[in-house]
Amino acid sequence: MEMMPDFSVPSVKTLIGDTLRLFVGHGRRISWADLAAATGDKERKLRSYVETDGPEMPLDVFMRVFAILPPDAFARVARHMGFGAEPLDVCPDATVLRALSQSARLVADGNEFLEDGRLSPRERAQLAERASALLPVLQSIAGSGSAH
Repeated sequence: MEMMPDFSVPSVKTLIGDTLRLFVGHGRRISWADLAAATGDKERKLRSYVETDGPEMPLDVFMRVFAILPPDAFARVARHMGFGAEPLDVCPDATVLRALSQSARLVADGNEFLEDGRLSPRERAQLAERASALLPVLQSIAGSGSAH
C-alpha cells in the first residue's frame, strides 16, 4: 500500500468536499437536511465542509457522514489515500421485494432445518448458499438507496 504523492491536509479537504458535492444536495443521493438528520450534526456545519475555506472535517463527523453515504463515496476517499477494497457484489435487478422474498426463504428453511434441534452439514450448506445469494441483493439495495 502506498499513499498518493499529493496526500496532504489541503488535498484531503478538497477530496472530501468534492465527494460531498457528488453525493449530497438537491438531485443527488441525499439532501443536506437528510444527512444532518441521519448524523445528528447541524446542516450548516455539514455544508461548511464543501466551502473552499471551510474547516477540516473531524474524524467522528467523517465516520458518521460516510456511514450514511453510499459505499462508493468512502471508496473514492480511500483510493486517494492508497487503500483499495474489493468491490461489493451487486445484483442489477435487486429490489426490496426480492430481498424480502429471499430473506423469508432463508428464515423458513432455517426454522424447518432446526425443528430437530440441530443442523446437518447438508442443511448448513443450504443455508450458507441462500445467505450468500442474499448478500449481493442487500448490498445493492443498501448502496443504491432503492425503495422499490
